Amino acid sequence: MGQDFFSVPNAAYSFLHGGTLTGELPIGIASYINCCGVNSNVYHPLFTLLIGLPLQLFQPWTAFGIWGALHLVASIVIVTFLWKKFRHHKYLYFALSFYLLNSYHYYEIQHAQYHFLVSLFTVFFLYEAEIKGDTRLAGVWYFLGLLIKPLGLLWIFPLVIYKRFQTSLIGLGIYILVSIPFLILPIGNYFFNNLFYRVDHQASTYNLFALTEFFPIQAEIIKYLAISLALLLLIFQFVVKPKFFSIIFLWISFQLIFYSLIFHYHYSILASLICLGILLNVIELKNPLALLSSVMLTIPTPIIFFHLSGDPDILPTQHLSMVALWSIFWLTMLCAYIITSSFRKSSLKV
Repeated sequence: MGQDFFSVPNAAYSFLHGGTLTGELPIGIASYINCCGVNSNVYHPLFTLLIGLPLQLFQPWTAFGIWGALHLVASIVIVTFLWKKFRHHKYLYFALSFYLLNSYHYYEIQHAQYHFLVSLFTVFFLYEAEIKGDTRLAGVWYFLGLLIKPLGLLWIFPLVIYKRFQTSLIGLGIYILVSIPFLILPIGNYFFNNLFYRVDHQASTYNLFALTEFFPIQAEIIKYLAISLALLLLIFQFVVKPKFFSIIFLWISFQLIFYSLIFHYHYSILASLICLGILLNVIELKNPLALLSSVMLTIPTPIIFFHLSGDPDILPTQHLSMVALWSIFWLTMLCAYIITSSFRKSSLKV
C-alpha cells in the first residue's frame, strides 16, 4: 500500500529539491518518504506536477488519505451525474448497482491509485460523445483522460472514422501541445522513453500474455494476434458502424487484454462502462450473456479462494495469471455480446 501512490508526490518533491521527475534525489537530500518500495514515477510530467506539487505539501500518509477522499468524491460525482442524466431509465438502479458493487474498485482504493480519474473523464467523454456528438467539451474530456494515462491514444481511430474531428483536434491537439516542452527538455524524457519502450515490449501482467505461464506459447504469437484483432476492429468499425460507445468499449477492452502495463486495478474502469452501457441501452440485461458476463466482471475474482486456502498476500505468479485469464474470459464474453448485438442492430436497419 502506497507503493504506486507515493511515486507522484515523491517525484514532485524530488523536482523541487533539484532531483528528477522520476523521483531520484540529489545525494544528501532527505526523501519524501521511506517506505513501501516506492516505484519510479512513470506519469506524464504535467500531470505529475499538477497533482504531485499540492500532495507533497502534506505529510505522506495525510496525502494518501486526502487522495482516498478525492476518490470517494469522484465516485459520488459519477453516481450523481448518471442519476441526473438518466433519472427516468427503467434500469437506473441496476446500472448504478453494477458501478457501486464492482470488486475491482478495491484494488484502486487499497493502493490509492490515480486510475479513477481516467474512469471519471471517460464517463464524461462517452456521454458527451454519444449524446451530443462531436463537441469541444468531448475534446476536453478526452484530453484530460489522456493526461492521466495515454490509454486513449488508440481511440483516435474511431474518432477519425466517426468524423469526430473537433473532438480529436482539441483532445489530441492539447495533449501534444502540453507534451512538446517535456519532450524537448530532458526532464520529461522518462515518460516518452517508457511509453515507446512498452509499445515494442510485451510482458505478462494482468493481460493475455499470462497464457505463457501455462502453455508453451511464444509471446510473439499473442502479439500477432493483437495486431490481427486490431485490424479486424478497424474493419468492424467501417462495415457495421456500431454505436460510438460500443466501439470505444471494444478498444478499451482491447487495451485491457493486450497492453503490457495493464494491472488488476485497471479493470475498475469496467464498473463505469458497464453502468453507462446499460443506461445507453447498449448492454441489455435481458440478454443472458450480457447479464452473466456483467455480473462476473462485478463480483470478486477467484483470487479470494487462493487467499482462503492460505496463499500469502503476494500470490504465486501462476495464481495471479489464472485470475487475469478469468477476467479476460468474461470481458471477452461481454465484447462478443456487444459485437453480435451490433451486427444484429445493423442488419435490422438495412
